[in-house]
Amino acid sequence: MKNVIAQGALALGAALLTALTPAPVQAQSLTEVTFGVLSPTAAEWPVYLANTQGFFKEEGLTVTIVQGNTPTNVLSEVATGAVNLADNGTDTEIAAIAHGLPLKLIAPMFGVNPYSVVTLPTIKTWSDLNGKSVMTGTKQDVTAMVLDSLAKAHGLKGGLGDFSIVIGGNSTARYAGLVSGNVQGALLSQPYDLLAESKGMTILGTASEVMKDWVFTSIIANDDWASKNRPTVVKFLRALRKGVLYGYMHKADAVAALVAQIQIDPAIAAKAWDLDFGKWHAFDRNLTLAPASLALIGKYLQTFGTLSSAPRPADVYDGSYVAEAVR
Repeated sequence: MKNVIAQGALALGAALLTALTPAPVQAQSLTEVTFGVLSPTAAEWPVYLANTQGFFKEEGLTVTIVQGNTPTNVLSEVATGAVNLADNGTDTEIAAIAHGLPLKLIAPMFGVNPYSVVTLPTIKTWSDLNGKSVMTGTKQDVTAMVLDSLAKAHGLKGGLGDFSIVIGGNSTARYAGLVSGNVQGALLSQPYDLLAESKGMTILGTASEVMKDWVFTSIIANDDWASKNRPTVVKFLRALRKGVLYGYMHKADAVAALVAQIQIDPAIAAKAWDLDFGKWHAFDRNLTLAPASLALIGKYLQTFGTLSSAPRPADVYDGSYVAEAVR
């Protein structure tokens, strides 16, 4: 009888212990975010760092990079909800919003216009390039603006009209076209301009010579999606800022992240870091996007005939997400 009572007491104690013991905490599920890019370049460097250093995970996010290959594709993906956020040329984003796409810029990515006009080794001067084939992104985007501005600055009065234009949607494609000899010149961003130079190609000029106060790429979102998923957007930007700050402080890790993403020579990646983080400070530590820079790009678009009038910065940019992320 005593054994029965003892067993009953043990069972009751076990039941009470079970009732009082907290249930195991389930692992918190991560919110999935898709992020569109043209092709992997140095412009998205903070995104790579936020991934490799676990900053997105710290914010409860898992981020998948989706390659769109052309500016139009990337814009379409964001507008239709195929991706949540994207990095694209600020000029093409402003033009898309002005034409009615339901998008908003929410933060800067790469602040300096990094494009270089790169040519085959046999072409050493702008006169040599006159009349030759040059590959740009489109005939109206920032690559065309850079080529036009640099050509005029170096004595070719016709600007863009002095060349036979071939279209290549991103720097990867344009680099391939140049090294294959299919074109004599190409507009390349980092690290592809540095890679081409290491192979004996000629850098005739860079955008920073003629286009100041430019915001090269910006993060864009579907306006409706962003407003409905505000906490996710803020967490993304918070992690992105951590990536920016980490990149400035840890060159070796930043170089390793770019090498892993693009599969380039570490020496080229290190040279890109020296420019982007060291000389240009291309990534704003507080994700500040100056309205004056947006107005300047709008004027370029108007002058170049892409838009009939330049939109107001307030019509294309919503800075409230960054303001919350950097508190």
